[in-house]
Amino acid sequence: MTRLLGAAAAGALFALLRLTSALPPVVAVGLLAVGLAAVAIATTWRLAATSATIVFVIAYAAALRIERRPLDAGAALGFGLALLLLLGAVDVSARARGASLHGRVVGATLGRFVGLGAGALAAAMLALALATAVATALTSAVAPFLAAAGALAFVWSLAALVRRAGGPS
Repeated sequence: MTRLLGAAAAGALFALLRLTSALPPVVAVGLLAVGLAAVAIATTWRLAATSATIVFVIAYAAALRIERRPLDAGAALGFGLALLLLLGAVDVSARARGASLHGRVVGATLGRFVGLGAGALAAAMLALALATAVATALTSAVAPFLAAAGALAFVWSLAALVRRAGGPS
């Protein structure tokens, strides 16, 4: 079940890449990424999965640059969700290899991954709608200050998560 999900995610990544650009070099790099993903799925090797996602991201960025297309938020969100599912499926397969409750463990973990992806998709769509509304009302002089404030808030929240994960101090 998890290997099928990983294969579907790799197929979706290649399809999104192919829809972005049909040039032979981009397709060749995409096929290399699919090959790495197939190795990762078959052997539950996390390094191959990570390498496949890196190659997919490089190919997608190159395809956008070559075609000179603006970034489509929907396609980018789908691409990121497929990357998450590919990495998650390989990780779950590697962790649950010898589990006696394999079906329940996989179901619960994949449910969390899908929930995380749906939450991230909803948050990104909300942020995109809010950013579009705010961008029309702001002048260009205020934008760098808002970007710096957003980056500072991100770093603070990341520091809080790392500190919480480290346990009580």
